Amino acid sequence: MNEVLVLHEDKCAGCNKCIAKCPVTEANVAYLKDNENKVKINQDKCIRCGACISACDHNARDYNDDTLDFFSDLRKGVQISVIAAPAIRFNFPNYKKLLGFLKSIGVRVIYDVSFGADITTWAYLKAIKENNLTSVIAQPCPAIVNYVEKYKPEIINKLSPIHSPMMCTAIYLRKYANITDKLAFLSPCVAKIDEINDPNTYGYVSYNVTYKKLKQYIEDNRININNYPEIDFENIPYCGLGLTYSRPGGLRENVEHYTKNVWIRQVEGTELAYHYLDEYTERVNLNKSVPLLVDILNCEFGCNIGTGTTKDIEI
Repeated sequence: MNEVLVLHEDKCAGCNKCIAKCPVTEANVAYLKDNENKVKINQDKCIRCGACISACDHNARDYNDDTLDFFSDLRKGVQISVIAAPAIRFNFPNYKKLLGFLKSIGVRVIYDVSFGADITTWAYLKAIKENNLTSVIAQPCPAIVNYVEKYKPEIINKLSPIHSPMMCTAIYLRKYANITDKLAFLSPCVAKIDEINDPNTYGYVSYNVTYKKLKQYIEDNRININNYPEIDFENIPYCGLGLTYSRPGGLRENVEHYTKNVWIRQVEGTELAYHYLDEYTERVNLNKSVPLLVDILNCEFGCNIGTGTTKDIEI
């Protein structure tokens, strides 16, 4: 898949709202088509923050994920297991029946990524202590990582050396649970595809199946998930505070549960997050003090209402 964010050119009114809301320069490019202004996406400059999709009231912006490939491969008999972001509970009130449906069509093992979040918290605390880290930018959010890697390379060394909860879950399944299936991530996030395709994640996860596109697939194919039995996650007895990662400040709450009196900065939303990273970079360059941990997310209301969700749930 080459394009993540896509333009429906025929719907684009050239209003430039996407340009105004985009937190980075040059990710949106204005051009003329039959003497009408249009705005396309520069995939290399884009950080997949989704601000342009939210800003566009002409439905000219959309995104691609792996939902159709996921269902197609299941029909072909490909062995696939699923790991689901904790935001599933907010996007599918009857998520246990959704899991029952997925099991009925061939999904083998289904794990809750909350478990991986617990691993992430443990690993953060271990890395900070053992490596004497003075400041860490959390990296569960791939749009934030994209921004740092593309626009703030001087603070790449401040990115956490610990993988995201998604990857911690995938690594656990590969190394300790002996799961060799392809892994599909049930996801609230458009940008997760960049993390999945990153060479540093070893190809452990194969599909980014966003909740919005998953709902759309179910509706388009007239699937009534209420007809399926309730099934819970295989690892549900082992999940702890990691369940809170999907809400704003979830990582901060987890760290504060285990350690006190540490400087943690919590930031959410495209309007604030990238400005904060600019200021953080300036402080680092000037050798000024910075927080021990920056719990930062692209989405204002956390992953529960992420870029890959329908955003129709109550906050």
